[in-house]
Amino acid sequence: MSASLTPDERDSLLAELRRRASLPGFHFLSSGHIQRLNAAQSDGAPVVSLFLELTPEMRLAGAWEASFKVLRTEAMEQAGSHQAEVRAELDRIESALADGLPRTGRGVAFFACESIGLFEQVGTAVTLPNQVYLNRTAYVRPLARVRDEHDRFVVALVSLTKSRFFFSQIGLVEEVYELTGPEVELTDHASRDQRQDIKADYRRAMAQRSAHALDLVADSLAARHILYAAPPDMAGPFLDALPQRSRQRVAAEFACDTDASVADVAERAEQAQREVETREEMGTLARVAELNTTRAVVGLQPTLDMLNQQRVMTLVVDETYRVAGGVDDATGMLTTQTDGTYEATGGPIRRESDLVEAMLERAMAQGAELELVRSEPARAALAEHGPAAALLRF
Repeated sequence: MSASLTPDERDSLLAELRRRASLPGFHFLSSGHIQRLNAAQSDGAPVVSLFLELTPEMRLAGAWEASFKVLRTEAMEQAGSHQAEVRAELDRIESALADGLPRTGRGVAFFACESIGLFEQVGTAVTLPNQVYLNRTAYVRPLARVRDEHDRFVVALVSLTKSRFFFSQIGLVEEVYELTGPEVELTDHASRDQRQDIKADYRRAMAQRSAHALDLVADSLAARHILYAAPPDMAGPFLDALPQRSRQRVAAEFACDTDASVADVAERAEQAQREVETREEMGTLARVAELNTTRAVVGLQPTLDMLNQQRVMTLVVDETYRVAGGVDDATGMLTTQTDGTYEATGGPIRRESDLVEAMLERAMAQGAELELVRSEPARAALAEHGPAAALLRF
């Protein structure tokens, strides 16, 4: 038995990843995805950006349909001379929802404009407010709190008979590939020790094949972290066979049966994911403290200044923090002012009800990483400096 995937198996795996990642509602939100949505622009019919809450209550007995009906009415009121085009986009979105809600998650977003070939569906782990926007560009701001660089996990369940691989964000899990194990062949003439040696060889080879598959999955889906579950007699060979790029991303081991349902995998992996998240948040804050005054800033106003100068490499924000602010329409500069004029330009300030959301959106547009601080230890550490901080590019 080969200790790595055959070329055909490799091609099959990569083709399956491409297929799954292109399915409507696949929960893979990369910075490139956000940038592509930001770049979408229509000079004719507007882009319809629709966000729908999908909490457990909204999933019961078609409760989402009432919310969608309200959003449809709002969209048609905004449609102006594009009534027919907007109605067609709403029909496409409603059909996608009727065909099947995302299995997990608490929200879903659609971006649709047939004239520019745009139809994107994104499921989210966090609740999204029911909103609809019509504009010449996609409105991605409600996704700002979803996009956290440290939320992307690949989960591997390894065994002799099969290995399963999942893409995961906390609260959301998608199975992306299954690798079938060998049929163990034992001769009647083999001694007990020989049988044990043969089984050990099969386990070792399957562990190595699984490591090869995991490396491809993690690389293709830009995983930040890897979690795995494996029998004790396969864990060592599995980890040893991982290439360095993936070995460095292994964050934790957890217990899970290979035949577990997707929901059970999500539940069992969540505690390990949250522990990894806390560790990552504390690590980022330690870097901020170490580099403060040289390559980092702390506090809301200094962080805003660095965003306005496009110097932010990683934006760090308390996920629960909300504050009003404003933007200078002439330059796009963000400010803690909510009205009046922007001192640097004399331009009028447009009020922003949620300045943090505007900061996250600006950071995404600049290609910065996001660290939304959720854990209590990290939130307490950040609170010593204020609700926001940033690591800087220069």
